[in-house]
Amino acid sequence: MSNDDQDDKLARLERLLDGELSKIKNEVDDLYHTVYKGNGSPSLVTRVNGIENKLRGLRETLDDKITHIMTENNLRFDSIHQKMESKFGRLEGWIDTKFNSLEKAMGLYRENIKIDRTGSWQLKAALITAFTAIIGTILALFFK
Repeated sequence: MSNDDQDDKLARLERLLDGELSKIKNEVDDLYHTVYKGNGSPSLVTRVNGIENKLRGLRETLDDKITHIMTENNLRFDSIHQKMESKFGRLEGWIDTKFNSLEKAMGLYRENIKIDRTGSWQLKAALITAFTAIIGTILALFFK
């Protein structure tokens, strides 16, 4: 092979490589303009950062709302629990009062029954004593 043939081949190869490199450079420049600089609209990097910021804000808003809902529900349950305790406390006091008054009434009824029984026995004993005294007086008058 001659020197001229090798120079031609090298020149063609050099032109081919220059063409390919210029294509790659153009594609890289296009990507750079699209991704970093933006071609008539904000760049992709700016858009992605904006979307990330919106997502972060949305996450924080959702977290705040969930925390608020949980706190509100806890307060509602605490309020309901306090109301139930208050109502049950009042019912417990009312029931205790009723049982105490029922206990007193039963005690009075028992005392009345005891007095009635005692009174009837006292009446019977008084009548028997009086009847015995009358008989004793009559017998003492006749046998005197």
